[in-house]
Amino acid sequence: MESVKQLKREVTVPLSKSNSFILLWFTTVVSSLSLSMFMFIQSWYVVESLGMEASLGIVLVCLTTMRMVSMVIGGVVADRSRQTKIMSFSDLSLACLVIILAGLFVLLPEVPIWVLAINATFFGACGGLFEPSRDALIPKVVRENQLTRANSLLQGAIQIALFTGPLLAGILINIFSYSTVLILIGLFLIISGIGVLFIKWTDKHQNKQGKINQQSFKVQLREGFTYTWNSSLLRALFIITIIVNFFISGPLMMGLPIFVEGVLNGSSVDFSFVQGGFTFGMVLGSVLIGVLNIQRKRGAYALYLIGLQGVGMLIFSQVNSIVVAVSIIIFIGMLNPGVNIPLISLVQSYANQEKVGRVMSLIRTGSLGLIPLSYAVTSIFLGMGIKIQTLMAWSSFPLILSVVLLFFLNPILRTAD
Repeated sequence: MESVKQLKREVTVPLSKSNSFILLWFTTVVSSLSLSMFMFIQSWYVVESLGMEASLGIVLVCLTTMRMVSMVIGGVVADRSRQTKIMSFSDLSLACLVIILAGLFVLLPEVPIWVLAINATFFGACGGLFEPSRDALIPKVVRENQLTRANSLLQGAIQIALFTGPLLAGILINIFSYSTVLILIGLFLIISGIGVLFIKWTDKHQNKQGKINQQSFKVQLREGFTYTWNSSLLRALFIITIIVNFFISGPLMMGLPIFVEGVLNGSSVDFSFVQGGFTFGMVLGSVLIGVLNIQRKRGAYALYLIGLQGVGMLIFSQVNSIVVAVSIIIFIGMLNPGVNIPLISLVQSYANQEKVGRVMSLIRTGSLGLIPLSYAVTSIFLGMGIKIQTLMAWSSFPLILSVVLLFFLNPILRTAD
């Protein structure tokens, strides 16, 4: 009886008093901050010091491509190993890469672009292991009815870190050398890599872990694909993330600077307001989702908000005022975590706990993989002379239509809690 009472006390611990969740939140923020700072430093060095703007895409492609491949592999590894060890390995490996690069900045008068590309490749390969393990760890650290709030706190903090990282790196690079800032980033990653090892939880599936580890890597990877696609709910969630990322990433995110400069006749300051408004909206949306802590009809709720995103994009494409544009982009930004967080929580609630890492990595990789394609398609249409505001308006209709189709064709999605 005493053990039952003790267990009840343990599972009802608020997030604010859960040492494991606080530590997970802290290490996630530090890791995200380090990643955004590194990407800014790398991009700025290529453009400002090397003067090779056209080659920046090569470095970014090396990083993002390997990151996507690594996330798929990381999903399998997360389901067969202890997640905290993988997250620690990821951060500590990144720390080594950053510190090695800092040493090259000290030793060489100019770091060649091919060195940066190779470093970015390894950085993406090691960095992609972190997210699948973190996503698989969250359901083990918090209760099921805390998943939405926990994800909102994590996603909100990540957005703040991704926003403040470039600002902090920009300030530091004006005061210190590249090598000094890179060493600082390396120290951040070391702190995160060591700190994550202190996260504690009770592994309820420890007995099944041995059976999972006996399977080959290829079998587990194929099992993750099959499991995700055979589940009508997970398949619908996979399709949703692909649709949202494809029709929003290119027309809206890539199109923002073009829209501000060409349609609104704005300056770089105006663009910073619009871009900052989107980030502010995402942070605000994450906070609201955390406060509401939605537990019922999360699938239907996400569908409604995707429809609102489509309406928001349609309205945004027609504005001709900076003030109105900022107001609408804040609204669209608020909807983004309103869609993502309930969907992530649904996956973590419904997926088999031994397969959460693989399912989450496949969903994230599927959505991220279409972002470059979305950019390419948008660029092709722009090259054909189609205005960016027209592309935004066109892209809003598939979003709205997809919501209607998924609502009626996937009843499990609109009823899923």
